[in-house]
Amino acid sequence: GIEGERVPIKRAGDQKYTRGVIMKRKIFIVCLCLGLVTALVFKNSAQKPHSKSTNTKTSEKMTDGVELEQKVLTFSIDGRSPKGVQQWHLEGVSAEIIGEDIHLNDLSAIAYSDDATINLTSDKGIYYKEKGFVELLGNVEVMSDDGLSLKTEKAKWSQHSKEISTDVLIQIEKDGMKAIGTGGMANSDEKKARLNKDVTVSIEPNTIVYCDGSLDINSIDNIAVFHDNVRVEDKDGKLFADKLTVNFDPDTKNISEVIAEGNVKVKKGKSYTISEKAIYTESTKSAKLLGRPRIIIDPEEIQQMESFNTKTR
Repeated sequence: GIEGERVPIKRAGDQKYTRGVIMKRKIFIVCLCLGLVTALVFKNSAQKPHSKSTNTKTSEKMTDGVELEQKVLTFSIDGRSPKGVQQWHLEGVSAEIIGEDIHLNDLSAIAYSDDATINLTSDKGIYYKEKGFVELLGNVEVMSDDGLSLKTEKAKWSQHSKEISTDVLIQIEKDGMKAIGTGGMANSDEKKARLNKDVTVSIEPNTIVYCDGSLDINSIDNIAVFHDNVRVEDKDGKLFADKLTVNFDPDTKNISEVIAEGNVKVKKGKSYTISEKAIYTESTKSAKLLGRPRIIIDPEEIQQMESFNTKTR
């Protein structure tokens, strides 16, 4: 026994003592089992497949024994493929965990693929674990290693498709081209981007393109396509068309060819040229007009066209 403690001597036939000892042993065994079960439950709940989170300090709010919220001062999580290859990394300076959703402050993320890496930052973000996407809120910026930059105020980013999308004003910059429009998306794996409507594009050195419809950009094919009521302005004049396709040189990233289609009107000086299709080639500095082209020099007809073009702007 322990020094200073008296150990009772068991007497034969002392049933009261025997029952007491048995009861204490049962209570001890039950408590031990409960402790082991509790430890296993907490261990299993902390293990998340293909993810890892870290924090320096947490606080919890409880209501009727149910966890409603957990605040984390630092948070990070990694997404991995079934083979264990890292596909994305997400972190925040602070976070609140509400159910399966994680609300992040000063969010930053990196998405990896075979030939591209994309970096995302925003003031705040919500990671919807079950749905597999992140909602980005406030000063959203996206940068890919091929030079594409995207800025907006709110967006959704899919951890699976590596696609970011928004329905508000968006700005995309790449290789001397700056595009602004309402709503759009960019996909780092497919190297594609789209602005949905009301698009304005500035192309170095001095070309501006407008369109009411969408702008589709494909970095792999080095092409940009404008849709619906397209207007182009540069130092040489103006162009109007239903659709405009711009091809870029894969090496210099400068414009190599421009194809205008549908109700094509070209203004140079005080005259207009009308056709169904026009193809401009940068290397030869020449344009080919197709589909019954004609030149308008009549002042009254030119005034009517000027009035129409002003209304479409």
